Amino acid sequence: MDQTEQLRLLQSAQGDRAKLALLTVDLAYSTLSETERDALKESLEAAAIPHWCDEATLAALIQVPVAEGAKRLKHFRGLKVVEPFPARGMTALNVHESARLAIRQAMATDAHERFRELSRRAAACFEDDLTPPGRIEWSYHLLSAEPERGAEELERLDRSWTGTVHPEDQEALATALAELDSAGLLQGRGKILAILCVASARAIRGEDARLESAAREAVKIAAAIGYDHGHSWALSLLGGSFEAQGRLPEAQTAFSEALAISRRLAKQDPTNPGWQRDLAVAHNRIGGVLEELGKLTEAQAAFAEALTIDRRLVEQDPTNAAWQRNLAVAHDRVGGILEEQGKLSEAQTAFAEALMINRRLVEQDPTNAGWQRDLAVAYRRIGGVLKEQGKLAEAQAKFAEALAISQRLVDLDPTNTAWQRDLAVARNRFGGVLEKQGKLAEAQALFAEALAITRRLVELDPSNAAWQREMAVAHHRVGGVLKEQGKLAEAQAKFAEALAITRRLVEQDPTNAGWQRDLAVACHRIGGVLEELGKLTEAQAAFAEALAINQRLLDQDPTNAGQ
Repeated sequence: MDQTEQLRLLQSAQGDRAKLALLTVDLAYSTLSETERDALKESLEAAAIPHWCDEATLAALIQVPVAEGAKRLKHFRGLKVVEPFPARGMTALNVHESARLAIRQAMATDAHERFRELSRRAAACFEDDLTPPGRIEWSYHLLSAEPERGAEELERLDRSWTGTVHPEDQEALATALAELDSAGLLQGRGKILAILCVASARAIRGEDARLESAAREAVKIAAAIGYDHGHSWALSLLGGSFEAQGRLPEAQTAFSEALAISRRLAKQDPTNPGWQRDLAVAHNRIGGVLEELGKLTEAQAAFAEALTIDRRLVEQDPTNAAWQRNLAVAHDRVGGILEEQGKLSEAQTAFAEALMINRRLVEQDPTNAGWQRDLAVAYRRIGGVLKEQGKLAEAQAKFAEALAISQRLVDLDPTNTAWQRDLAVARNRFGGVLEKQGKLAEAQALFAEALAITRRLVELDPSNAAWQREMAVAHHRVGGVLKEQGKLAEAQAKFAEALAITRRLVEQDPTNAGWQRDLAVACHRIGGVLEELGKLTEAQAAFAEALAINQRLLDQDPTNAGQ
């Protein structure tokens, strides 16, 4: 094939990525007959269906003996749109992403039945592969080949993975599903599940505040087709997005609707452990927002419901790691309420239960970053109670454990904002113990590091009210150490930063009891430094505002020992 013919072929493709990818066969193997080149092109189209293939997979896709599959795979090595894929074996190859997606899209549009048949064959290749990559590839192809069955299997996969899957595998599944959705290849339940799996993977990375649009889309589609499980899940994600943005009344509404659906499903089939598990999660989610709203009695009741359900599930199957993890979460939630009520011994017992479960899970699989994160949180929680009890050495040990785990996770993936936030909290907690012990320089260094992290997070997403609140806390921490060092002007500046952030949050939602409590603390802190600076009139005004807020909160909930 001379250069004129090559140029003619390239021009005839008119910039079509799929045609250009297939033309690489003509350009690389111009000496082969047209029939041989056409066979290679068909094989290349088939190889573009999965994310990667070896000789056995290719042979199954084009239905030839493995030896012939190996021969054609060898020819692929001479193509510019194909590269080795050693992660799946020495002979494995993959079509470059842009070319692969273009070929798949062209087939799905212009040769839909062939696309579905190749997807069906690809799904069959991975049906018995129970590894996470195998489950992902199987689900990916099944959704294209048999959409309804694919949706059923994807829902089953999500249930089996929830609480146990490694974050990297969940992200890989989300990436594969996002690819299908972006190509317009999903509808109905499959589309809803894809949206929800992608959003859930983002939520685990701390991106909750940015998920409102995706969650609303899933809510709308699920409600339209009457898909209750997807509807409840979507409402829960929507509530989580509202919660992260500080829109607590809206979060409560979304969580209440999710809870109502979960209750109905659990009542329809009380023997279904999946529905029971969803019901426990729904109780925990609404309990969390009730706690933030300062409704501790109602929150405690919701958490108690979740704990009861999770206990029953674990009694049914103590080997189920996902249910064990849920039980740890329930103990942690109950412990948090007890701590806020000043019942420190009871809170410590609940946190100790959660810590014990999380330790067992990590021992079972130390490579599971999600479980490692749970363990860090458990150490932080019990460390906080120990600190409140004045057991500083024990608290320091627990905070040190949490800090070490959080640092390892951030080193593993610095782009994970949830882990970055955890690291900031861990540094603040550890610094707090050092401050109590009079180690002010060390405490200040940790607080400054925490403040730097929270600043970066807020810059990434200013709409995340939880991160705004964390930044206010970080300013408080730094200001407190400066005050203890006698640097009153610098301390005042930090307290003023914290107060300004907290005022903005309260203006955004005056019903948020947590922010109101923060505002009272901020007023009290800056009042203290103003008093030391001799600015008594300003100090008196700040103290008066703090007192008025605390009185209102106490009137709302006399059981809350934190007021």
